[in-house]
Amino acid sequence: MSKPSVRETIAAARAKMAQEQAKSKTIRGGQEDEREAFIGSGKPGVKKSPPVARRQTEVEMLGHVQKSIKSLIANAKGTGIMNISSRELTAVPIEIWNMYQVDPDKIVVDMSSSGGGWYDAVDLTCFIASDNKITQIEPRIQEFGALASVDFRVNELTTLPEEFAELKRLVTLNLSTNKFVEIPQVLFRVTTLVDLQLANNQISGRLNPAIGALSKLESLDLTNNQLTELPQELSNLKSIRKLKLSKNKLTQLPASILAEMPKVNELDISDNQLGCLFSGLGDLANGLVLPALARLDARNSGMVRITDIDGIDDASKPKIEFKSLKDLLLSQNDLSSLEHLTSGLPQLFFLDLRGNKFTTIPTGILELSTLRTLDMTSNNMEYVPSELSNMHDLTSFVWDGNPVKNVPRTCNTTEALMKLLRRRLETDEPSSGVDPASMQALSVSGPESSGAAASRPGAETRARTPSKAPAPEPIVEAPKKTVQNLDLCKKGLEDVTKEEILEACSDPQTAALDFNSLTRFPATLQEAVGATLTKISIHHNKIQEFPFQLSFPLLLSLNLSDNVITTLGTLEADAAGDIGRDNYPNLNELILTGNRLTQLPAWMPLTFPKLKILSVSRNKLTSIEPKALEGLITADLSGNEISTLPPLLGNVRSIKQLNVDGNTFRVPRRQVIDQGTEALMEYLRGRIPA
Repeated sequence: MSKPSVRETIAAARAKMAQEQAKSKTIRGGQEDEREAFIGSGKPGVKKSPPVARRQTEVEMLGHVQKSIKSLIANAKGTGIMNISSRELTAVPIEIWNMYQVDPDKIVVDMSSSGGGWYDAVDLTCFIASDNKITQIEPRIQEFGALASVDFRVNELTTLPEEFAELKRLVTLNLSTNKFVEIPQVLFRVTTLVDLQLANNQISGRLNPAIGALSKLESLDLTNNQLTELPQELSNLKSIRKLKLSKNKLTQLPASILAEMPKVNELDISDNQLGCLFSGLGDLANGLVLPALARLDARNSGMVRITDIDGIDDASKPKIEFKSLKDLLLSQNDLSSLEHLTSGLPQLFFLDLRGNKFTTIPTGILELSTLRTLDMTSNNMEYVPSELSNMHDLTSFVWDGNPVKNVPRTCNTTEALMKLLRRRLETDEPSSGVDPASMQALSVSGPESSGAAASRPGAETRARTPSKAPAPEPIVEAPKKTVQNLDLCKKGLEDVTKEEILEACSDPQTAALDFNSLTRFPATLQEAVGATLTKISIHHNKIQEFPFQLSFPLLLSLNLSDNVITTLGTLEADAAGDIGRDNYPNLNELILTGNRLTQLPAWMPLTFPKLKILSVSRNKLTSIEPKALEGLITADLSGNEISTLPPLLGNVRSIKQLNVDGNTFRVPRRQVIDQGTEALMEYLRGRIPA
């Protein structure tokens, strides 16, 4: 049999290539493939079934893995960086542990080579193995003695080998989102550490006092664990700049610990169970002075007081002085006073007091000349003092959800409010302390009604001829109507009837049903008092679905944190718009922290047209749809499983505060995130394809 000619060989190769391309197109699918399938079938309207893609054999898959590992090792030997992240690995491949081993019998020295020999390899300084399923780190980690950075976040580690202490140059260690129930003892011997990340683990009880041995730490993140107590040895971290302790079960924040941290710049103690912000302040002769602190976050921490000092006036208490503090977040607590805290905040820009129990603007706030944003949403404030208009740098004051009586409803912007208060100051018009009947008239008629008495027919005549005026009738003051709050917390409720609600309270502005056993959002809440509610809190229950079908026309704040909501469902655009118009037209704040959400739908802005604050931390979000966040000012996405920040998120320019800590993405790097929201958004916009 004769051999095929060159021409025949080329033709056969082209035919085989065409077949492979046809298979590839069929697997991909699309309009072109449908047309080809129609033509190939020979029958109108009948498509030929695409061939089933051949699965790779185990030998082939192993070959690809080995080839990939070889490529990674070659790159690591040239750059000093090994990156095996996001590969579904259950262990670090043996080839990586052996990457620097050399067989003496096979050594060949070729001085004419341009590189790539064993003698050209650089030491490994960075080891990234995040987003895998690795259960243990081999003792051979000590062989990489030059390591300065190790990232094993999002794995299934429960312990570390003793040999970890041999990493004498280790500076950065990220073990977030693993399964540690305690901090491995060996870490306390790695005294070179500067940055230690242990967020999203299961570390419980009292923080190990040995943490004090890591005196070079500048950043410590223990977010979302089960810590209950901080040891005094934590004060040995005198170089600490960022201390994150949010989402734990801490009941105290000892002032004696903080007093020894002069360089701390950011302190996050939110989502804990503190009774007061600073305990033991009375034991500090020189008070609490933190000259570098720029941001303090103590939201949703069960606080009723700032200090635990009793029996003396605020002026006599040890001083609290944070001269560099810019942002102070104290929302969702039970505070009714700031005590003397504001006296030591000369550079404060942003103050968040949402969801507390203030009946007036706290003492000292009017003296904060640098304050630009003050949020008093959902408190018990009845009067806005005219002196507020003297704060010339204040550009945003939010007072929604308060029973304010001296501001007309038509006055709904900071600029309009300032003009009204300034006019009252100029005319010596009272802003508080007047009888309720007069204040009611003011709130209905607006500021212009202050001169109504002078313009009534006959009023001027009586003023000119007082001798002929009839004796004034005795003034009967209208009884002051107390704002009622519906409180059914900790009642063990599995359901609640309309009768029970009406018996407990009538026409309330706020409703709290926290710490019960509700499995559904109570529809009876709408039926009984839905027309008057401005704030609803039903956290720590077992609610499974969001109540889109219910209507709360005045609702400003809704807290459904720590329930078991898994999805917000599926809605068409028209249906979402109807809900926004009819059911939640004024919702400003939505808290869904600690649920089981996996995604945020793009139609959220239609459903909640006035939403400005969204907290979905501690859920199971894996991705972000930028359209879902349009219109927001504050978005908390921390503590999720977000693997990528989409560049288009940078185009949501309404967002001024974005928290993405505790997620699994690797880009952008921590250096970008630490620069703040503005820098992060600018970075994302720079990655949008042209």
